[in-house]
Amino acid sequence: MRNRLLALALLVVLMGGLVTVSYHLGAESGGAPDRAAGQPTGLPPDFSALADLYERITSEAVDPPTHEELLEGAIQGMLERLEDPYAVYYDAAEFTSFSELLDGKFSGVGVMVEETPEGVTIVNVIAGAPAEAAGLEVGERIVAVDGEDLRAAPLRAVVQRVQGEEGTTVLLGLEGGSQGPREVAVIRAQIDRPVLEVERLDDGVAHVRLLQFTEGVGARVREAVERHRAEGGRGVVLDLRGNPGGLLREAVAVASVFIEGGTIVSVQERGRDRQTFEATGGALTDVPLVVLVDASSASASEIVAGAVQDLGRGPVVGTPTFGKGTVQTVRPLRDGSGVKFTTAEYFTSSGDSIEGTGIAPDRVVAEVENQLAAAQEALRAELVGAARS
Repeated sequence: MRNRLLALALLVVLMGGLVTVSYHLGAESGGAPDRAAGQPTGLPPDFSALADLYERITSEAVDPPTHEELLEGAIQGMLERLEDPYAVYYDAAEFTSFSELLDGKFSGVGVMVEETPEGVTIVNVIAGAPAEAAGLEVGERIVAVDGEDLRAAPLRAVVQRVQGEEGTTVLLGLEGGSQGPREVAVIRAQIDRPVLEVERLDDGVAHVRLLQFTEGVGARVREAVERHRAEGGRGVVLDLRGNPGGLLREAVAVASVFIEGGTIVSVQERGRDRQTFEATGGALTDVPLVVLVDASSASASEIVAGAVQDLGRGPVVGTPTFGKGTVQTVRPLRDGSGVKFTTAEYFTSSGDSIEGTGIAPDRVVAEVENQLAAAQEALRAELVGAARS
């Protein structure tokens, strides 16, 4: 499980250079840093050595880096000392892209990619995006961009090469798909990433697939479930497979669509009392529910699945989840750049930490092609039980 930690931490959405985990924006407000005005405070006197080193390098080094490179190096060095696999520095352009993640809009080719042992691999092709029109396939690896071999390059470097101005063309070298090694030209575009897909299945069940916990998605899930219920729907399969997380408050909002009362999650920050997040009320408790998860369901997804399971709202089906029990805070810096690092642990409704263990499904179904059918079967059992009661 731990060997997969960095792979999931580097899940990138739509070639936007965006790392997606369960995080706070600032103090969950999305606002500026706590000390947005004036000079930074709290620096110890011996940090003057950093200023001395900067002066020495810029005046005496044979081939000194630029001011921007030295600043970035100092910031990254501090983050590395945290030994936090989720700590990331974003330059100003990357941080702008990261912030756009919350709006669900991106400039790119329309795929989700993940760093795997085999390389940078496409894990989802967004319907209607340029990548779909160009015939890109899930499972293909991006090995080259515009003729440059990037097999040995880290994921973020590949992503940065694929990024570009809307309307321009990028040539992708691909391997590992059904068509073998090939090159495909894709025209970059501005993409509204779907974070919620709702399909009514033949048995009257709503298949609600939640791809990420972005701003406002809890309200959208509620609206979709209410509409399904009004149309005579029989129940909901909430599909969190491949969902790497997102905003903590939206995890609480989604869980509260189905859970009327009780603790959804508790969060422990350094030096503070544990904070408990309760269900917000107004839940649709008359809608039978099954949650579908897999090994890539992480953080906010695990909060929802754990609450549903612990509070007896419905069964969880699929494979054990990723096992990420920490919360990251995203902080903008004064020059437009930003950082993200771990600031808290979270605990499920039962008070357990899932770090490194994940959520164990009530029914394990390893075969991907059988998971949705198994969830429907579990939901039918829930419907029978509801009718008897």
